Amino acid sequence: MTCILVAHLGDEVIIAADKRVTQITENGARVPCGDNEEKLVRTETGVITGAGSLAMLDPVKSLARDRGFDSSDVVLKWILNTRKSFSEAHANSPRLAADLAETSWMFTYPTVVNDQPVTRFVYFHQHHSTESLCVLTEGRAMCFPGGFSMEQAQALQAKLQAVVTKALESLPANQVRQTVVSGMLTLMSETAEISETVSSTCDIAVINGRQVDIALSVTESNGVREFIPMAHVAAS
Repeated sequence: MTCILVAHLGDEVIIAADKRVTQITENGARVPCGDNEEKLVRTETGVITGAGSLAMLDPVKSLARDRGFDSSDVVLKWILNTRKSFSEAHANSPRLAADLAETSWMFTYPTVVNDQPVTRFVYFHQHHSTESLCVLTEGRAMCFPGGFSMEQAQALQAKLQAVVTKALESLPANQVRQTVVSGMLTLMSETAEISETVSSTCDIAVINGRQVDIALSVTESNGVREFIPMAHVAAS
């Protein structure tokens, strides 16, 4: 499964994604099978990632990376078509309802609001809507922890929101990013301690419009030494 933490700081969006891959057996058991997954995928306009079933996530992420999109509605159509195809192919699976409920997509792109450039973060999650995308507004945080109960997810999100709100309200602008990233690493470590499907190691991306910088394989103990530009490489 996956744990993804998101903070919209106004000028930029920060996304932390853990690196664990988990296989779900026929009886529903979750078996960790690696900590090297790069879940943040660069697109021409930002990044796309997700949590849940790889069979649904990967086709949409690949389309966004390779084809690009000029409207979020294009990505929504890919998501809905993928969910439909997956449902038809696994109509008799006892895990179908759970796979659909636990799989979510999220992506960024630049836009303009009131003549001002804005980095938009949108997501699709069945709990919020089965037909439309949701927008994360400035100053807000969001968590997508795979395999968590609703109560656990809400508690984690409340902790991240507290970090983001305090940083934005009390710190100089040049200290906000570092503080939020540090808080994300702490929360990722705490989550990994209570969930075997989440790793404490994560990749962290900072997105400002079309510009994406990334820090790879960081933990609470080693911290972020530097962010480097994340290149967009579409399949040939």
